[in-house]
Order: sequence, then C-alpha cells, then structure tokens
Amino acid sequence: MTTLYLLTDDLRLADNPALAAAARDTALAVACCIDESLFTRDKFGCQGMGPLRWQFQRESLLDLTQSLAELGHTLHILRGSPQEVYADILQNHRFDRVVRARGHEFGRITWWQNLKRRFPGIEFVEVDASTLYGVDDVSSADFSGSFSAFRRQLGEAPLRTLVPTPATLPAPVELESELIVTPEPGDISGGALAGNQHLDSYFATRAASTYKETRNQLEGESFATGFSPYLANGCLSPVQIANRLKTYEQDHGANDSTEWILFELLWREFFRWYGRQHGEKLYAFAGINGQRPLTTFYQDRFNRWRDGNTPWDIVNACMRELKQTGQLSNRGRQIVASCLVNELGLDWRCGASYFTQQLIDYDPCSNWGNWQYIAGVGADPRGGRHFNLDKQAELWDPDQQYRSRWCEGKAASTIDSFDYYGWPQDAAAP
Repeated sequence: MTTLYLLTDDLRLADNPALAAAARDTALAVACCIDESLFTRDKFGCQGMGPLRWQFQRESLLDLTQSLAELGHTLHILRGSPQEVYADILQNHRFDRVVRARGHEFGRITWWQNLKRRFPGIEFVEVDASTLYGVDDVSSADFSGSFSAFRRQLGEAPLRTLVPTPATLPAPVELESELIVTPEPGDISGGALAGNQHLDSYFATRAASTYKETRNQLEGESFATGFSPYLANGCLSPVQIANRLKTYEQDHGANDSTEWILFELLWREFFRWYGRQHGEKLYAFAGINGQRPLTTFYQDRFNRWRDGNTPWDIVNACMRELKQTGQLSNRGRQIVASCLVNELGLDWRCGASYFTQQLIDYDPCSNWGNWQYIAGVGADPRGGRHFNLDKQAELWDPDQQYRSRWCEGKAASTIDSFDYYGWPQDAAAP
C-alpha cells in the first residue's frame, strides 16, 4: 500500500502516532501545505499568520526536513489551499491511504471531510497525535460545561502511550513541491531538536518545583515552562512533556507546582476537544451559547490597544512585548484581553485575531477558547473575567521594571491617554 502522510501540528518524528500509522505501509510520501490564506488580512486588519509566527514555523519545518532527509525522505512543502493542493496530489498520484494527526480546529476538519467525500476509494485515517488522550477517552465528555466538569469526566483515564521514534521509513514517493526558504536567525529556534533541548534544560533545573509561584509573573528566568511554542507546532507532544514531568517527580518529588504543569496541559487538552466539538462556534461573536455581548468595534481604539498606546501602562508594556517578540506571559494575555473587552468595549474577536497573527505559540482552540472565557461567551460558569488593571500592575510589576523596559522608560503619566470614546485626555489631570 502507498500512503500520503499530511503534516499539520505534528512537526516531529518522536512520539508521533500519526507517522507510526503511516509508516506501516510499503511506500510513503510526506507532505505539508502552507495555507496561503493565512497571509491575507481579515476585517480587523490582522493576518492569519504574522512574520514572527511564520519564522518559528519555518524553522520547525526546516528542522523536520533535515530529520526526514536522514531517513531518506523529502518533506514536500506546498503552498495554496490545503483542500485544493491535496486534491491535486490525489488526482495525479495513486495513493491507497491518507493519514494525518486528528484535527481539532474547524478549518482543518472541514477540508479533511471534503477530501474524504471527493475520494471515496481512498482510505482516510486520523490518529490522535497532539493530545494527552484519544478520541474514545473523551467521547462522552460534555464541553458545554466547565473545565472542572471535564476533569471529573476524565476520571482516571490513562494518558496516551508514548510512541517510539521510527528508525526507518517505507520507500519514499516523490511529489512536486516548492521547498521552503532557509529561515532567518531568530531569538527562539523552532523545531523538534530545539524543543527537546529546551525540555532537557528545563527539567535539569528545579524550576518545575516552584512553577506555581512563578507562573503569574510577567517576565523572569524560567518563570514559565516555555513549552507552548513547541506544543503549538507539534515539535513536542504533550505526552512527551507529561512523561518527563513524571520522571522529574520521581527524582525530586511531586508538589503543587509540578501538579500545576500537568493541570495546564489538561487545560490545553480541554480546549482541543472543546474546539473540535463546537466547530465554527469557536469563532462566533455570540460564542458557543449564542449570547451576543454588548460590544462594538472602533478601528482607532483597536489600533491603540494593538500598538500599546492606551491609558494603562501595564497594558502598553504587554502589547509592545507581544508586538516585538511574538510572546506574552499568561498573566499578560489575561490583562490585555480584559482591557480590550471590558475597558475599551471592543469586539473580542479583534483581540483574538491579533493574537492569531502575533503569537508564536498560537493554538487556535486555546486562543479562541480563552478569549471566549474573557468575553463571557464560552464555557465559563462565571460569565466572563474583568481584571482591575491598576491592581494587576501593583501585584505583578510593583517595581515597574517590566513597564519601564517595554514602555521605553516612560512613566504612566507621560504616555498619551485617551478616554473610553477615544478623546485625548490631559495626562496631568486627576
């Protein structure tokens, strides 16, 4: 049998059940399509993938290209609409099977289902490769409720078993493809090699034992695990991280901090299956329950939030870090999201769209699911989150070092200030 293996968010060889399933046949082609629609702008003026995120993904693809070459295979990287590109391949080559990691996001689910209908003579196989659990483990879970309910429904279900890295692959099938350009140097290297090096270095320290105390910080050495960009691109699997965490606990002992790392992997898990169940509603203004929030959209006000030019210096610092680096702490994301939704009264989707463009660790289900939480249109029983921005600044940046760093040394009183409706205010006014 001849198999076409389609890469999505599983850019690795290690612990890749989808690759293992594809490698059972006698001939194999490995392909990845870069969706060109991601580089166009939406109604909010945001791209589906900005330069920083694209840089990390290019590096991840280059790393996988080199790893596959060592096994005698070419990573065929194509550009265009995934549905059209893959349909063209299936029309012009003989494949018995098409294999990929299970999709959880509406767009990926849609083009996969359309291909299945168009080519009924070909076997289409999805394999759980980006989650802690398999589809059968969560088939009875209810994602209209809270995360806590999801955890209770999982009970004692075991994590997916770690899959060995293949030593060999079937004979290669060559396709016509456009190879990706060599990525430019960056501060963070994408790819499985860099991901595994980071995994080793993180658990070589004792940072995991203090994670619960540091996770809400805005910056600092090892204040966060740093796994999310590698998870988002599939350079690391959540099972790899969970297994290393278990080994760390055996060596150094478990505590609230180590348990919190697994807890956050479970949050990611929740949003993955949440996105798959709710489909297009993940992106709907009214959310999963059809409750339209009382917000609007002003381009000028959104631009000031995006560029870090609001009346709140803590928000400005966070937005400038995001704009320059493609990264932002979890606490910072909650602060700026709350500002956009509650203080500026903007359509929550413009914030989610900008995060989509900027974040190098962008995960569609987690990103849009978390924004729904803040906006009060998701599965949050509290009905939205509203943060006191001044209190957040006092708690997490009491010495103003973070704000001084990203606001170029300007104090809050010297940053241009605008009221709710966008009219300028006198910065010296009480």
